[in-house]
Amino acid sequence: MDLYVSIHCICDFISFHLTHIKSGAGIRVDTKSSLLDTIFLSDKRKNILLLLKEDGPKSSEEIKEAFDFPWKSMIPQIRKLIDWGLVVEDDGVYALSGMGTVITTNAQFLLDTLLIYEENRDFWSEHDLSPIPFHLLTRVGELGHCEILEQDLSHVFRIPEEVLQGVMDSSRLMSFRSAFHPFSPFLFSESLERGIEFTGIITASALETLRNECSPGPSLLNTNNSVLNRTLTEYKEEIKNLLNSEDSSFLVYDGNIKPMSMTVTDKVFFLSLLDKKGRLTNRVLMASGPGALRWGEELFMYYKERSRKLSPSGTFL
Repeated sequence: MDLYVSIHCICDFISFHLTHIKSGAGIRVDTKSSLLDTIFLSDKRKNILLLLKEDGPKSSEEIKEAFDFPWKSMIPQIRKLIDWGLVVEDDGVYALSGMGTVITTNAQFLLDTLLIYEENRDFWSEHDLSPIPFHLLTRVGELGHCEILEQDLSHVFRIPEEVLQGVMDSSRLMSFRSAFHPFSPFLFSESLERGIEFTGIITASALETLRNECSPGPSLLNTNNSVLNRTLTEYKEEIKNLLNSEDSSFLVYDGNIKPMSMTVTDKVFFLSLLDKKGRLTNRVLMASGPGALRWGEELFMYYKERSRKLSPSGTFL
């Protein structure tokens, strides 16, 4: 589902509320577009609504101080909001009406979505968003401010420092991997050694690859170099110990639609997606606000609920 479509759905949701406002005593109702203009074509009116939504009822003096505008210039804007029934006034104190609260909440919802799309338009428009379920895609504005990490292709096998720091500073780690990064086993093992609560999801194809790599018999890399052979043996043991550890919880995801990778801790959220042609990219979305952590955990839980538990016994020969 494309984010552009999601934004249109949000607009339709707001429009639904606008078209169901009925004429009431002392309230002038024009057309839907006029109300949209009233809210969005004036920064003053929009900001007054958002202020009253976030901070509650305000006096004229408090509103004036919040925006540092002469009260005389604010009066016409507040009057329009009162005429539409979005704001009510009682003894010099202004507050949102019932429908004013509904509409402003949805307007904020749309503004947050537009902002995150505008800040990182290339990421959202060029990547395949189908791994994000629609109910979360429509709430993508909850991510807040995001950064896009672009890894140099010459360091493609190096875990970004931001990811390492985000994991090591946390007390909980949830990770989804469609393919195992060469350093992932060491990162996860280090997390367990530090007492970090760990839950991992890998795809069935990734598990099969690991099973083949770690099974007894000739190495996939045939070499007479004793140092390299010893390193490969240690690497295999690291993977087996990780997947069989009682301190870790691994699950297997069998579905076809999936993110490339996802990491959620109590400090930061990372998301990597394929592009629209199914190719890997070097861009990773990072966010760390409370809303982003909740959103990321919901996305992880979506896949966890659709995964099966990996039984430690019998996983490898």
